[in-house]
Amino acid sequence: MYAIASSGGKDSTFALYQAQRQGFNIKYLLHLYNPDNSRIRFHGYRKGLIKKQAKAIGLKPLTMPARGDKYRQDYKSALEKLKKKGVKGLITGEINLEEYKEYNKTVIKEVGLQYYTPLWKKPTRFILENFIKQGFKAIVCSVWLKKLNKKYLGREINKEFLKDILREKNVDPCGENGEYHSLVYKGPCFKKPLSYKIYGVHQEKKNIFLDIRDK
Repeated sequence: MYAIASSGGKDSTFALYQAQRQGFNIKYLLHLYNPDNSRIRFHGYRKGLIKKQAKAIGLKPLTMPARGDKYRQDYKSALEKLKKKGVKGLITGEINLEEYKEYNKTVIKEVGLQYYTPLWKKPTRFILENFIKQGFKAIVCSVWLKKLNKKYLGREINKEFLKDILREKNVDPCGENGEYHSLVYKGPCFKKPLSYKIYGVHQEKKNIFLDIRDK
């Protein structure tokens, strides 16, 4: 039995789906949220939406706070909880950021769990194309204004989005450098679509977010 570490975005959700297709028995969705505001880091929506998404996919949610100054400690505590539930490995959605992969690999193995990254080193254009082709539905929930125009905020990730993002200079198609983040609300691994409502927009320094909540 395995768990997926997920922010609710396209990379982790697509990694989940790829692992399922490869025969992994995934029962839990793990997310560590920011305890200062109960929001999902870099995505901006609240932890309740992650729980709701997990249930829409058919997974058991495990959402736990992770303090900025004690992140590693809190991360290991969450992994220990999964281990006690019988989970033997964690699946993540890293693509090509070596630093994140090594960090996750080290912490996960310290707890005695297996580590699997089904998207590792796959071309990001290939991943985004297949995410769309295989029927996933997602919206852009945050944009880093230093890298991308705010017009992308709230856009559906579809064929038109793919064409436009490929025209952008120095922008990774999957947003691997933090250019944008997403919320997946429908797809082949979902039992039912995730319902949500957009209440507005808020900005923190150079990042702009949709205020997405339960419908």
